[in-house]
Amino acid sequence: MADQSSAQNLLEKLKQIAGPYAEYALRGRKKYVDLRLRQDQAVRAIYLRSADKLAKEIRRLKRLGTGSEMNMRYLAALRDSLKQNGIGESLTELLKKDIVKAVQAGSTFSLEVTMDQLSGTKLAKEPLRRAFFRVNERAVEAVWARTHNGLHLSDRIWRHDQKYRMAMSEIIQDGVATGEDPVVTARQLEKYVRRGRKTLAVDYPEMMDRMGSRIPQDVSYEALRLVRTETAAAFGEGTIAAAKVSPSYVGMKWVLSSSHPVPDICDDLANADHGLGKGVWPPGQEPMMPAHPNCLCVLISVHEDTGSFLRRLNEWTKNPEAQPDLENWYRNVYSEVA
Repeated sequence: MADQSSAQNLLEKLKQIAGPYAEYALRGRKKYVDLRLRQDQAVRAIYLRSADKLAKEIRRLKRLGTGSEMNMRYLAALRDSLKQNGIGESLTELLKKDIVKAVQAGSTFSLEVTMDQLSGTKLAKEPLRRAFFRVNERAVEAVWARTHNGLHLSDRIWRHDQKYRMAMSEIIQDGVATGEDPVVTARQLEKYVRRGRKTLAVDYPEMMDRMGSRIPQDVSYEALRLVRTETAAAFGEGTIAAAKVSPSYVGMKWVLSSSHPVPDICDDLANADHGLGKGVWPPGQEPMMPAHPNCLCVLISVHEDTGSFLRRLNEWTKNPEAQPDLENWYRNVYSEVA
């Protein structure tokens, strides 16, 4: 109930900030939430498929006469299987799709607001769509290019793949060292990926005594956190990039998540005052999402009052020099893709 209440509170905040464009804000948020809701299951499925393939290969090797006890022949064959059935390639494919979707979700609000505001003008709408499409592409590229602790996203995915292979190898090598029944080793792999190290400690205490902390508590947790973090970054990148295409963009507001019991950097971002309103950052100074791993805060672009913007837009159509910012937008954004 608490999570549901927090989510509802956040939606109410977004509706209040978006005002007459609340429908667009909620539409973009729904795209993002739907994406996040299926991610944990998708990541775990990657690990389960790989572990199940490995366990299936162990059983197949036993049927072929490789031995009734784990031995070096199993180890050699399974090393090749691990190379083929790691999780790196699958995680990469998942993130390739989800980063694109998250950027699109982030751009939804500014795109819809801009299309709505310019609907009564003679400006063709297709160049606008092309402009947003182009910045979305650049936002996707920026997410893949950004580094954390000196590592690109592809490097961090590779590290998770290596950690998974090492954990699986530790269990297999323990089976070889003790001459364990291959079927038992297969079951250990399946149980470990599904329920973590605690399950092995209960079901196979002697093995865990030997292995100690050589395998992670939950082999997929860090990958889950990586996917969540990069998806949040993509949503933020899309939100900021799209806002800069909108001629009515005023600033970027950091909305503090309701699920935020302990003050941290997010509170500073949400309470900052740059003369645009509490938590609203000027164009060019937008804070990047997420502020920390598992951050649930939200960015939403703030746009000029509709009536004021439309009056200025009308003045610009009659005399471009009267509104230099709109003329600059027309020349450097709209005309670039017209």
